[in-house]
Amino acid sequence: MFRNPQDSSYNCYLKVIPDTDSIKGLIVRDFSSLPNTTRKSPYRLMQLAADEGMMTIYTVTSNYFPELYYDDKGPTLLDDIINEVMEEHKIPKENLILGGISSSGTRALRYAQYCLSGKSKYGNQPKGIFLVDSPLDLERFCLSAANHIDNFSDGMLEEALMMNKVFPEKFGVTASHNPKPYRDNSVFSHTLPKGGKAVLFKNTPIIIFHEPDINWWIEERGASYYDINSYDLAAFANTLAQQGNSKVELITTSQKGFDRQGNRKPHSWTIVDEPYLIQWIVKTL
Repeated sequence: MFRNPQDSSYNCYLKVIPDTDSIKGLIVRDFSSLPNTTRKSPYRLMQLAADEGMMTIYTVTSNYFPELYYDDKGPTLLDDIINEVMEEHKIPKENLILGGISSSGTRALRYAQYCLSGKSKYGNQPKGIFLVDSPLDLERFCLSAANHIDNFSDGMLEEALMMNKVFPEKFGVTASHNPKPYRDNSVFSHTLPKGGKAVLFKNTPIIIFHEPDINWWIEERGASYYDINSYDLAAFANTLAQQGNSKVELITTSQKGFDRQGNRKPHSWTIVDEPYLIQWIVKTL
């Protein structure tokens, strides 16, 4: 569905509709572009969701890359799309699941933050969130890219070069000169008391998948623990646990991450046990 026929770069979504008269819930995954449905995928999440009577929608809410929801434009658009789909298909408003890998997971949390702060004009509230190796603390992310870039190689180097341009472009300053905009727009902060805005999630069910294979990261990317997303995710899970959230599950995998060519890569969707994730979603609803 292209909501603006004159611009197909964003403001669009793809629905995977289950074969049922009564849809139980909605799973939302925000992508950088709509998935290619003509290509066979090794991943089964949307089919498993459909088998359980849940609809999955793949949305594109920005044509900026990489998008981490640096402001409320993306969340506001996502809010409209979610309401549009829920109204059209009469999906129970309370059964909303958000999630994704990498920056898609970050955006899921940022939208949830938007809702939990009372900004959703439709009163949307997430029932649960799933994350797969997502960056959460933008201050940490910025300082890592700026200070450790000489250590990095391959994809880590490419990412650092990109983020060293993106962060000052979006916030007008680096985190070392003024960390405030980074902290204000982060899902979680290592620096601020109670994890900063992480306190909003103290009652939200969250499941997190990550694979901190530090030997691989050192040998293949020149990265330390500080440079990888596991550093944020473990601290986020611990912070919420300390605040009394017993519904946070941190799943640490080993030797599960591979790219589509079969090469070792911990930052991959293959670390996700999809049947387990679907059952977690079913129980959360």
